[in-house]
Amino acid sequence: MKSIIALVFSLFLTIPVQTDPVTNLTSNDIQLLVDTHNEWRADVGVGDLSWSPELAQVAAKWAKELKNKNCAFEHSKYQYGENLFMGTSGAFNAKYVVDSWGGEKEDYNYAKNNCRKVCGHYTQMVWKSTTKVGCAKITCDGMDIWVCEYDPPGNYVGQKPY
Repeated sequence: MKSIIALVFSLFLTIPVQTDPVTNLTSNDIQLLVDTHNEWRADVGVGDLSWSPELAQVAAKWAKELKNKNCAFEHSKYQYGENLFMGTSGAFNAKYVVDSWGGEKEDYNYAKNNCRKVCGHYTQMVWKSTTKVGCAKITCDGMDIWVCEYDPPGNYVGQKPY
């Protein structure tokens, strides 16, 4: 019995992880992105986000444009909400990326609906009316650039996220 379990386990370990050629994300990355967003959203009582392949394609398009702009780090002009992250290639996983945005919660004052420092990534993640997210990653000059698009977008001046 132990040898059968060992054989099955070794076969499992040799299955290659497939990366989507458009988004450069694995299915594990996607699951971590969605789950981690939804953990932050659950913390403030808003509904879950679902994965949008269409938004992921938009994110991938923008990531490629950033690479073509010599690894620029700037927001697109798309009609979606958007979060960006850049870090050393391979050093940061999907959970870390989303948690870095979520960590801005400590700089957000809900009662006053303002930020002490930067908190717009966090408020976009937890924007109550947002229902979909799609992300992509691209490597440029030794750095990974992560792009997530949100629909409907959030961060409207004067409105609270939840």
